[in-house]
Amino acid sequence: MKKIMYLILIIFVFTNCEKDEGIIGYDKIEIEPYILDNYHKDALQIYFDEITQDSNHPNYNNPILDETEITKILKIIQAVYNSNSSERDTVFEIYQIHRDNCHDFNGIVLQVLTETPEIVNLINNVFPTGDSSLDNILSTYNFNSVNTLYYSYPSFPFFILYTKDTYNMIPVENEFAEIESIQLAESHKNVDCFGFGDYIALKRSGNFVLITFTIGRGDCPSGCTYYKHWEFKVSNGNARFIRSYK
Repeated sequence: MKKIMYLILIIFVFTNCEKDEGIIGYDKIEIEPYILDNYHKDALQIYFDEITQDSNHPNYNNPILDETEITKILKIIQAVYNSNSSERDTVFEIYQIHRDNCHDFNGIVLQVLTETPEIVNLINNVFPTGDSSLDNILSTYNFNSVNTLYYSYPSFPFFILYTKDTYNMIPVENEFAEIESIQLAESHKNVDCFGFGDYIALKRSGNFVLITFTIGRGDCPSGCTYYKHWEFKVSNGNARFIRSYK
């Protein structure tokens, strides 16, 4: 009986997911090269915002970034781009709004025990380092360069480790944190994180998506003194302007 109920639940969730996607109309939106070339970074940042804000997100502990979900966000942006309103012109043509590239998908900050042999080897680009657990992480995620943050390493025992690939660094942090010679591991944040300026944000519902384009003005590195927002609703493959507010 439990197996039957579980199967019914799976079918119900799957059917409703298909229904929701149909109502939003992703299949009706074709991404143009312009949006793909100019807004993929925005979509990636928006997608990772959703992950970091929800520890129960299905991809929270998945190091592989889900291109299917990123494509959905690109389609939402495309829908707004396809719409016909003066507000559409404002966000794409007049202000050309993008969002800050806050999240770094290639780097991770490590605080280390500087005198341990594997860390000495790592800093000097000697691979393998001699610690099998550390070497396994480095190999899995293709970490291959080190930046000592321009401080007086090793008295300042931090550095950034980089990979040429892109990953959700949250689960990677947890893997590094298990290494005895690593005292702290956290995702690297780009300088764009400080003092939010222009921004794009999503709010998903079961049958529509709200996407908001924002400009920030004033002393934005220290904290913008002025914001204005333009909100659009996407459903059935189309976008409609909802409101603007400050």
